[in-house]
Amino acid sequence: MNHSTNQNNSAPWLSVEGVTRRYGDKTALDALSFDIRERGIAGFLGRNGAGKSTLLRILIGQDLPTSGKVRLFGEDPFDNPGVLRRVCMVQDHPDPGALKGVRDLLAVSRAAYPKWDDAFAGQLIKRFELDTRKKLKALSRGMHTSLALVIGLASGAELTLFDEPSLGLDAVMRERFYDILIETRDKTDRCFLVSTHLIEEAARTLDTVRMIEDGRLLAEGAVAELTGSAFTMIGPVVEPPPGVKVLRRDTRDGLITLTCQGERPHTPPPNVTIAPVSLQRLFVLLTESEKGA
Repeated sequence: MNHSTNQNNSAPWLSVEGVTRRYGDKTALDALSFDIRERGIAGFLGRNGAGKSTLLRILIGQDLPTSGKVRLFGEDPFDNPGVLRRVCMVQDHPDPGALKGVRDLLAVSRAAYPKWDDAFAGQLIKRFELDTRKKLKALSRGMHTSLALVIGLASGAELTLFDEPSLGLDAVMRERFYDILIETRDKTDRCFLVSTHLIEEAARTLDTVRMIEDGRLLAEGAVAELTGSAFTMIGPVVEPPPGVKVLRRDTRDGLITLTCQGERPHTPPPNVTIAPVSLQRLFVLLTESEKGA
């Protein structure tokens, strides 16, 4: 896939520089820093309470950092309508305000986003099996989520943020959303940030990831690079290769399993099997390593 940077200038789509957010004695974000410079789908992965939603609120100007700064398209998003018109935030619990019906919410969204794609919205409504004649209060939790996803995808916003996008959806609709997200990425020059704790289901869609725990960055990079640097070695006698980090050691039924991070051996030692590590498993092990588990 041909990635491109933010088309209007050389600034990153999104930049987070030393962002700390405290609420009294609680630190939600702790000197967090990263950039997103390429179009595509970026994952922001962490457990519930890791600080993901706090950062998203700061990115769209709903909250301010205690210290540090964020930039969207090179500019401060706080009280900046010019920047915020280029951003769409799909939240876990959207607030429709005084709006009554599905068509009302779609009409407001159409007016709010300069690059709204009405034809695409119609296609999405069919694929998510939504009835636009319904009142918002008559929608199930899953239908509310589907409607929010339709708005995010059809908005045409250059930077689209999804906060736990699949909550409330059944298995079929979850897979359908991620299929549509991949299709949209491949057809448009947009950047999508998917913030979720459901790593396994999102992993296949992601181009890059940032993993956080307790408001701190655990790891970042292209998915292929991160998973390519982690592997397991299984055998009756296993020694880690020089220069790799052992994330976990297990022994069962006479076999030792080492999960390592570093350069994978080109040829496995005698009686040793080398296997890949999934993105979710890598996240779990890095989290445990961070906490000294």
